Amino acid sequence: MARAFLVVHGIVQGVGYRSFVRSVALKNGVRGFVRNSEDGSVHVLAESDPDRLRRFIEEIRVDTKSGPQVFKIDIENERAERYSGLDFSGFVIRR
Repeated sequence: MARAFLVVHGIVQGVGYRSFVRSVALKNGVRGFVRNSEDGSVHVLAESDPDRLRRFIEEIRVDTKSGPQVFKIDIENERAERYSGLDFSGFVIRR
């Protein structure tokens, strides 16, 4: 099992990005959560087997003219470890 904490930068709030991330997670069998951050980024905690997790991260890198535009995804493994005691049964959008 692999776990990653992602900070997604770009035009990713107010454009349906969290719902998009959740749908990609469910399609790929990824558990965790997605939430908006006060600084305008989106935070994602994702866990799955390494291949599915890698595929999930690649699929949430979108670049469209109308809708979400991801400029950069930072992977912060130190922050992922903070959630090591939590057990996720699905993938949720947190407010």
